Parts: sequence; structure tokens; C-alpha cells
Amino acid sequence: MFWQEIRQAMRVLWKSRGATALAILSIALGIGLTTGIFSVEDAVLLRPFPIDRPAGLLYASSRADDGRAFLYGWPDYEDMVHAGSDLGDFATYQRRASMLTHGEESELVFVTPATANYFSLIGVRAELGYASLDEAGGRPAAVIGHRMWIRLFGGDPGAIGKTIVLNGRALSVTGVMPADFTGLVRGISNDVWLNTEAWFGAMGNRNERQSRNGQFEIVTRLKPGVSAESAAAQLDAAIRGPGKRKPAPPGAHPTLLRAMFASDWNRDMIIGGGSLLVLGLVLFVACANVAQLRFAQAESRRKELAVRFAMGAGAWRVVRQLLVESGIVGAAGGALGIVLARGVMIKATQFLSGGRSFIDFGIRLDHRVLAYSVGATVLAVLLTGLAPARQILRLNVADILKSEQGSTGSGTAWQKRVLIAGQVAVSVVFFGMAVMSIESLRKAMEIRPGLDPHKKLFLLTVSPGGRTSATWCEQVCERFAGLPGVRGATFARRMPLSGSGGGATVRIEMPEQAPMSVHYNNVGGSYFAVMGTRIVAGRGIDANDREGSGLVTVASQAFARQVFGSRNPLGEWIPVNGKQRQIVGIAEDANSNDLHEPAEPFLYFPFAQMPSGDVTMVVETALNPAGMAQAIRRELKQFDRNAVIFESSTLREHLDRALTGDWMMVTLAMVLGAFGVLLTAAGLFGVLQYGVNRRTRELGLRMALGASGERIQGLVLRESLWMAAWGAPLGLLLLGAAAKYLRSLVPLAAPFDPLAYGSSAVAAAAIALAAGWLPARRATRVDPSTALRAE
Repeated sequence: MFWQEIRQAMRVLWKSRGATALAILSIALGIGLTTGIFSVEDAVLLRPFPIDRPAGLLYASSRADDGRAFLYGWPDYEDMVHAGSDLGDFATYQRRASMLTHGEESELVFVTPATANYFSLIGVRAELGYASLDEAGGRPAAVIGHRMWIRLFGGDPGAIGKTIVLNGRALSVTGVMPADFTGLVRGISNDVWLNTEAWFGAMGNRNERQSRNGQFEIVTRLKPGVSAESAAAQLDAAIRGPGKRKPAPPGAHPTLLRAMFASDWNRDMIIGGGSLLVLGLVLFVACANVAQLRFAQAESRRKELAVRFAMGAGAWRVVRQLLVESGIVGAAGGALGIVLARGVMIKATQFLSGGRSFIDFGIRLDHRVLAYSVGATVLAVLLTGLAPARQILRLNVADILKSEQGSTGSGTAWQKRVLIAGQVAVSVVFFGMAVMSIESLRKAMEIRPGLDPHKKLFLLTVSPGGRTSATWCEQVCERFAGLPGVRGATFARRMPLSGSGGGATVRIEMPEQAPMSVHYNNVGGSYFAVMGTRIVAGRGIDANDREGSGLVTVASQAFARQVFGSRNPLGEWIPVNGKQRQIVGIAEDANSNDLHEPAEPFLYFPFAQMPSGDVTMVVETALNPAGMAQAIRRELKQFDRNAVIFESSTLREHLDRALTGDWMMVTLAMVLGAFGVLLTAAGLFGVLQYGVNRRTRELGLRMALGASGERIQGLVLRESLWMAAWGAPLGLLLLGAAAKYLRSLVPLAAPFDPLAYGSSAVAAAAIALAAGWLPARRATRVDPSTALRAE
């Protein structure tokens, strides 16, 4: 019986294959989009962290005397462990970049030096070998990530015991982490874990053992009965005092212990609640569209179904047949939707990573995402199958069998209009949000981030074969400057908008002012000229600012305003980490970390006076910088064959990466806008076509009585505009609420953008006219004689 119903359903669906194909496509788009969006939300917010009892893992955070949060030094960790031995167990770790050498190749990898109890405390086991950081075979141990295991060893189980070379030091692989564990920060993929003792000793970082200016993070699991508040107070007292940290300012929470993976309610409500609403609206548009098509199909089959009822077919059998038909459409649409969702996942991964290999949120089609997709498909089948089934059960069999066409009753007309009005409202919201997102991106691209965004620059983050020095950087710049088509070259510790919270800070203690932690950059002599950063007063860093000369700095306008107010800061001396430096210039404000954040106080120091192990070379070209990339890399290798290029890009690519979130929102909004417009137009087309079929007699009689084709067309188009007019005002009202939500995600979005509201209203009218054109044309082709004979 069941197979017979499937065969019957296939025949019915094939008979109206155009409508069937449109229904399958509608379901596929709806399932594909919602599954893709859910996979991103699941990876970023919902997926449980793959450790034992994640709710019990607490993260320590403390504030310095200037009110800023700081990372801990190793002595801070030792103080906490000594004071908290009765409170619970503690582990510390940091995230660093190191050079991995394999064969003739080298690459930059992320390394986590951690205490020996790191894995046991957080509660994670190795997929292969042991999660042990103890020495193995007389060599420091290394636990490697799953991606590195695949990349270096091809997934060979025999990788345990093999050697990897990190910063020139040999380490023995003792374990491989599971694929779903990449560290304690979502989205940041760690490659190697090693013991802090090996980091201090064999890796040559002994100075970090005594320094409180470290980059360590501390986690703990408290013993039963110990409260986080009392433990935090004891730990804070342990790291403060003479020779230690200074007290936090009044009103600031000095040290807190918070659940490391506790959900941020505000963030989850903004992102999770908003995405849930979007998922519901997308599924509604798709299901409403399919329901309209199913109504139209039921209209054309009402006599067939009336005959089946007359011959004794039970209601359940007819409903079951309709559900089988909807199930086939849903299964085909769901399968195609999963394929589309895979494309959405790939694109989302590319957006979120911004081309950086160490960023990976693990967006994938796993059992959770697949379960959501199947559930959404089943829901779509039920919603789109039961609506026409309810209509069929209310057929007046006698009337239909007596007449040529019969009537299904007017009870479903208002339901169709409500669905169409809802679709139009949703499409107006999606279209308006797309316009607002595009406008926000345009504004963001017009922001001047403290440099000339139109400069043709090529950027290389490099590591010299030996020690990084200003002399090495200057010699490389001279080689670059000699290349044809190169206008100039410079170097800096980091590029603006490079993430990492804006980079490192220095401590400024001005008389009668609260201490400040100020972000800074170490730059070469021609940095301001090559980057196009304006010097508004005084001078920039030049070649004379070298080791042994007077210590100088260039301050940003924001720094000058905050520290000196209306006084002229040129020539003033400021204490930087305890050493006096003279301000020789004032530079325009710059965005250190994020284009959407207000410019904060910033300082520039001569690279020669404050060397750094990190360096980015900047080459200004007369032609397209991407076209000179190979020549620039070759010149660097000829000068220093052991130099390693970690990353390279043009300035345009670098700035686009800083706008990754904006581009992602624009792309998502445009996809949703196009989805809403196309499916709403298709749904409205189906309703109008359905109406023309029902009104064949009426339209034929009108034409027989002298109505012109233009009048008939106008009749159908007015009906289309009238249905859209019911949904458009509702959509504009909802757009106001959606705009406020969008503003929380895209700060530059204008909640009351006239362009967005006006273009959305125009889009609603355009949808109505486009959807009504073909049904209106068909209405003019009704044969009056056929209608008169039917009467």
C-alpha cells in the first residue's frame, strides 16, 4: 500500500513538475540557509566545549592599578598556588607563536606552554598516545593538535615518539589531541602544547620565569565548599604588596574567578535570539511559499479528489496521500538544502578566518547540525502538507461533481492572503536590513584608520635568520627600495588593525594623574611617510633616532588631549615604563585594533631604541603591489635565505580583513534579502495564478461584455498590489525593530535610514508587479466563448 502511494505521488508530482520543482527549490533554499546559519551559531555559541565538567573550570582575571585587566607573570602564578593550596588545583598556560621546522620548510605555529597538570585539570584526553607534558626519552614532550598530526604525519599512528623541531629545539611527540579540541579559546586553533619548564629551559625563555609582565592565563577547579568570591579575595591578596602588584583602583573588582565557559546572557540573547528569529522567518517564507503552491495544486485536483471521496476513500487515506506527496517534496528539498548548507558553511569559515589558518571554529555538518536539518525538514513537510489537506477535507463533493469546475469555498482565500502578507513583510525586513548593512559597510570603508588606505603597499610579517634588529630591517628596506617600481620601504613591530586586542602596552605614570596603560608601536624611520600617517605637529621618527641617542616618542592626538589637555605637548617628557622620553611629534589618531572603536591614546617609538622580535616589512609600490609580491619575496630571500615569511598581503587585503565582520553581515543580509524577494515573488505568483484559474468564468464574462485586455490586466495587478500593501506596512514596522538589533551587531548601521525604508517599500511594490505580470497576461487570454458555454 505504502509503495503504491509513493508511485501515485510521483505521478502527481511529475504531472505538475514545474510547480514541484519550484516547491523543492523553495524547501532547499529554506533548509540550506537555516542549516547553514544554525551550523555557525552552533560552532560559535552552542556546541559544548569538549572537556570534562566545563562549568566547574574557573578563569582568573585581575586588574592593575590603572584599572586595566592584565595577563599574569609566572611569579603571580606561583603566589596563587602557594596561597591557594587549600582552595583547589591551579594550572597556567599562555599562547605564543613559534617556528616549526620540518625538512627544508619552516612555518609559524601556535604553541601553548602549560603546567604539567594542564590536561588533567581541564579534563581532556588524547586521541592518540598520552596527554602528558612530562619529558619523553630525555627530550621535552610535545602534545600536538589533530590538524598538525594530519599535516605533518599524514595521520600516521606511529607519530608517537617522533621528533618535531620548534625554534631549533627537538621535542618528542607524546600525544595527539582530538579534532574537536584546539585549545581553551573557541576559534583559535593551537598546534603544540609543551611544559612550561621546557619553555623556560630548553626553549631559552628563562627571563620569563622571574617576570611579572607575562602572558600567562590561570584556570582553577575549586574544592567542594569553597566559594569563588572568597577564593578570589585570597588569591588577590597573594599577588599584591611590596615587590608585587599594586592595589587595584577603588571601585574595580581586583580579582575575579568566573566560569570560563559560562554563557554571556546579553550576548547570547542578542546573537542567539536574533539568529533564532531569523531562522524562523526564513523557514516561514519557504513553507508559506510551498503551501501556496500546494494550494494551487490542490485547486487543480479538486475534482479528482472529490471522485475518490465519492467512491469511498477515507479521509485519512486522502490526507496520507497528500502527506506522502509533501514528504517526497520535503525529502528532495532537504537533501538539496544540505548541499546548499555545505556551501554556506564553507563560505562562513572563509569569512570568519579572514585567510588566517589558525582561526577555525569547526563549522561542520555533524550530528547536531544534521539533526537540526532533518527536524526542520520534517516541520516543513508537516506545515506544507497539512494546510492543503485541511482544505481538501472541507470540499463540497456534490457541488464539485455537478459543476465543470466547482468551488473550494472562500474559506481559504483569507489564509492565502495572510501568508502572502507575512511573506511580503518578511521580505521587506530582509531587504531593508541588507540596505542598512551595505550602508554601514560603506561608512566603515570611508574611515581613515590613521594611514592612507589608498596607498599601494605590500606587507610581509617576517622572522630574520638571526636576531631581529633595526640594522637588519634597514638593510632589507634598502634592498627593497632598489627594486624597479618600488617607491619606498619601512618596517614596524605590527600593523594597525592586526587584532590581538591592539597589541602590547607601556605604562605611563604622569604626576597627579592615574597610571595609564597605552598601546604602542615600534616603527622605522620612514614609517609615517610610507604609511601615509599624518604628522599634525612636530616631526615623525627618523633615521637619527637610534640606540644611544635621546629617547623620543611620537604621541597620537588622543594621547595629547588626555594627558596634556590644551597644553602644547611638543618637547614634554613622559615616563614610559620608568624611563623618560621626549615627545617630538603628534600624529593623527589611528584605529589600533578595530575600525568601529573610537581612537584611543597611542604612542610610537623608534624601533632602534625599542627593538622587537616581531617585525612587519612595508613596501610601497608604483604598480599593483600584488604583482610585485614574488619579486619582493625573492629579494628578501636573497638577502637572508634563512628568513621566514609568516604572512604577506596587500594593504587593501589587510584592511578588508579588518572588515571581515562587516562583509559577513552584508553577505548574509544580501542573501536573506534576495531569498525573501525571490520566494515572496514566487508565492505571490502562485496565489495570483490560482486566483486566475478560479475566476476563469468571471474573467471570460467580463471580456465577453466588452472589458479590454488592459482592464483585465489592471484588475489582476491591482489585486497583486493590494495583497502586497497589506504586508508592506507591517514589514516597515518590523524593520524598525530589526534595525535596532542590527545596530548591536553592526555599530555603523543607521536605525532610521530613509534609504532603507524607501527602497524596501519600492521593493514590495516591485515584487507585486513582477509577480502579477504573467498571471495578468494569462487572464487576458481567457476565451470568452468557453466561459459562456460553461454558464
